[in-house]
Amino acid sequence: MKKMFTLWFFLTMMMSGYAQTTINCEEQLQLVLNKVKEEKGMSGVYNHVNTLKRLSGLCPGEWLPDYYIAYFDLQLVLSKATDRPADLLQEAAEKLAVLKSNAKANASEVYTLEGYYYYAMIAQDPAVNGQKYFREVVAGYEKAIRLDPSNPRPQLQLAIFQNRMAAFMKQTDNGFCDKLQQLEQTFRDFKPASAVAPGWGLPELLYVRQNNCH
Repeated sequence: MKKMFTLWFFLTMMMSGYAQTTINCEEQLQLVLNKVKEEKGMSGVYNHVNTLKRLSGLCPGEWLPDYYIAYFDLQLVLSKATDRPADLLQEAAEKLAVLKSNAKANASEVYTLEGYYYYAMIAQDPAVNGQKYFREVVAGYEKAIRLDPSNPRPQLQLAIFQNRMAAFMKQTDNGFCDKLQQLEQTFRDFKPASAVAPGWGLPELLYVRQNNCH
């Protein structure tokens, strides 16, 4: 009887410790994301990426630290706030591979990020990479939309990409502003799965609409 009680106590403590670790991972991620929001420019985000790398190591199997590492890497590249874009793009590609193999990961968000990654690749050299990666950008966003039609992020990024490609081809995307208006409501209706789940995109939509729609 004493042995059974000891085993029960040991298992209870293990489960309690595991639950606490899981909660701490989310809490720590929330702290990092809050600090990112306080940054006045993208250049300050790099240090937080290093924190996310440490958190990823402490929370094996959790997908969100890896997701945000890739996302912020791409943000740094696209904002030209880094002097080593090739390294960050490589890191983002590696994290995408990890995310694709993680059954816990939200596949719609992962494929949104993949489309975003190829868009960042195009931005490095549009004349060369535009034709090379155009299909990958569209395929990533379209797959993300199929996986979750209520996810506004791939819809917004696809609309922005198609509008920019139309401008590059000296064409006009007449329905662009209407799409943005519809997507604003989609963003406002979208409920992230948790406080740390991906929820970005609405500020970018409002900025793009302000500068493109009159």
